[in-house]
Amino acid sequence: MAQIEEVVVTAQQREQNLQDVPISISAFTSDAVDKNMFRDVTDYVMKTPNASFTSAGARSRRDISIRGVTNFVGQNNAIRTSTFGFYVDGFSVSSASINPPMMDIERIEVLRGPQATYFGRNALGGGISVTSKKPTNEFEGSIMADYSRFDTVDLEGVLNIPIIENVLAARVNLKHAESDGNIENINPRGGGNDSKYKYAKASVLYTPNDALTVNVFGSYADENVGMREGVPSGVFSTFAGGTLFADFPDLDGDGLADPDPDGVGFYPDNQSKVNFNAPQDVGTEFKYLVGRLDYAFDTMTFTSITGWMESDFFLMGDIDGGSVDYLREYRTVPRESISQEFRLQSDDSSDLSWNVGLLYAKDEGTMDNKTYVGDAGLPNFGLPGGFLIDSEDSEHESENWAAFGQLDYMVTDRLTLSAGGRYSEETKTSTILGFSGALVTEVSYEDTFRDFSPKVAANYVMSDEISLYATISKGFKSGGVQDAPFESAQSFDPEVLWNYEVGMKAELLDRRLRLNTALFYMDWEDMQASFQQAGTDDEGNFILFGGIDNAEKATSQGAEISGTAMLGEDFVVNFGVGYLDAKFDTFTAYIDGQNRVLDDRTIPNAPKWTASADAEYGFQVGADLRGFVRAEWNYRDEVRPSTTALINSGFPWEVPSYDVVNLRAGVENDTYSVVAYIENALDEEYYTNAYQKAFMSGLFIEPSYQTYGVRVKYNFN
Repeated sequence: MAQIEEVVVTAQQREQNLQDVPISISAFTSDAVDKNMFRDVTDYVMKTPNASFTSAGARSRRDISIRGVTNFVGQNNAIRTSTFGFYVDGFSVSSASINPPMMDIERIEVLRGPQATYFGRNALGGGISVTSKKPTNEFEGSIMADYSRFDTVDLEGVLNIPIIENVLAARVNLKHAESDGNIENINPRGGGNDSKYKYAKASVLYTPNDALTVNVFGSYADENVGMREGVPSGVFSTFAGGTLFADFPDLDGDGLADPDPDGVGFYPDNQSKVNFNAPQDVGTEFKYLVGRLDYAFDTMTFTSITGWMESDFFLMGDIDGGSVDYLREYRTVPRESISQEFRLQSDDSSDLSWNVGLLYAKDEGTMDNKTYVGDAGLPNFGLPGGFLIDSEDSEHESENWAAFGQLDYMVTDRLTLSAGGRYSEETKTSTILGFSGALVTEVSYEDTFRDFSPKVAANYVMSDEISLYATISKGFKSGGVQDAPFESAQSFDPEVLWNYEVGMKAELLDRRLRLNTALFYMDWEDMQASFQQAGTDDEGNFILFGGIDNAEKATSQGAEISGTAMLGEDFVVNFGVGYLDAKFDTFTAYIDGQNRVLDDRTIPNAPKWTASADAEYGFQVGADLRGFVRAEWNYRDEVRPSTTALINSGFPWEVPSYDVVNLRAGVENDTYSVVAYIENALDEEYYTNAYQKAFMSGLFIEPSYQTYGVRVKYNFN
């Protein structure tokens, strides 16, 4: 009788059965990654209970949320501080990207709740671990070609080469993807959200004997898009409608100027056109190199991981969002990181297992951010073309060291108790020189943040089919400094989170049904929330600024259920549902020039309900050919995407709930596969966010779209 396959995870730095780990985890195997055609972090976030995302116009500008904890990557700091631990092959990449390319993946794990012990500083929201396929001692490889709507081409090749039998092997992975995009610029300058992505990944594995393993691996990414993706919503921010374009007509009679439709119109009537007078360029370039050494002693293993990473985020061009050249921006943020981690870990030969480690990491970054008046000038403010109205030049450094460990003791054959934690010290140094209008800000800052984040857990095996667990864990995210026009906003405090969780993991009906559930309650102090301000000071000077604010108290509670059911010999269903109640308890935020009380308001980007399911039915087409049909469904409840949205109502501040259905069908064997697909098959019209990229045309929205295509893959050995 066919059974559900065991899923192996490394959430606790050792290979374990998913069902044996007392953590709420969504795990996606290599087969699941291929079947779902994951291209982006948002694809597997959508299939994770109580996880969500918003997008602000680019692959590199995603904000992920897990259980209401949001990763505000839009913050304009030269040091990128993630709210989640994001690891690729055991190396933290969050300082460069939380959206690495989907290439040659063995497994993806999404861990919910604080994961400080193993995933490091600032992992209070959870951890994401991506594991690549390792070199093997077989000559093998694959070639994949995918063609879809908007003249989108995705090409990928993998080559595995055994160099010295059972001693040395290498694996190389190359990927090139480009598209004309779904948005057209009707301006004579042309273009749109055309994109070009180039990636490379390589790994060398050296195993001279049974004890020593050395793996050296690296990756390079070059992502470039012709614009921050989106179309005008037709809704101004309060400031832009009331001041910046005060001479625009007030057609709706609300006393504020209306955005300029500029020949393209507004969402939802317009979902594919913009009118930009100046070129744009947005993207990221990053690369990393890592060396990992594992040496197995008789009863323990020593691990060393040494990593270096360099990245450069850039954003430049039209910012006013219309055919008149009012405003242009230029931003580049180069960053560099180094880290060294040592671990010593016991084997599983006794009732007591343990893992201890030390980490040193250093992040450095600079930012050059400038906003210029375009050739048309800003007549309302008497500012000529070329005038520099907003600028920030900053240097930031973060130096961190940490000691961590965990003990797992099997008290009886059924009960295992765990205790662990991480002590960390992070020293941040920042120098910021900026101005906005006539206001000049100069900030020099150095502070050290110390924290101990403990974790205790109990796992009780009720039977061969069912186990229960309970966990208490703490999460911590350090504070920092930012460029702001008033002193009280020039720094923000650390964020502290306590998570209380109970769960059940079960494999029932002779391992034909896997069912995992969790109940949790999270208690925050000084939760960090993102804000963006645009307005005039007391003297009427035009100012732009954004950063992080602290909510004094917040709570999040909810439930999760996920599972896999084998309904027939070749008929498998996966599903997940999350319920979330995440609210500010005490928070007064400065929004649109006023202090706003947000007590009892839902935390941004925290949908009450999330759900997903997929079903695949397979059948034999010939002696060595398998056919399949597959359906996927994802649901996200309504959200408010930002703190600004909490004080407004209606479109586009209230992002409606949406469903997405994908359909796939194909044939495959060990040598090749051909798959036809249609994503967003019901052509659902939805969006995840309304962001202030532009002024003249109002807030911008990334519209959904339907795509369809064919993917062909050839495996050789």
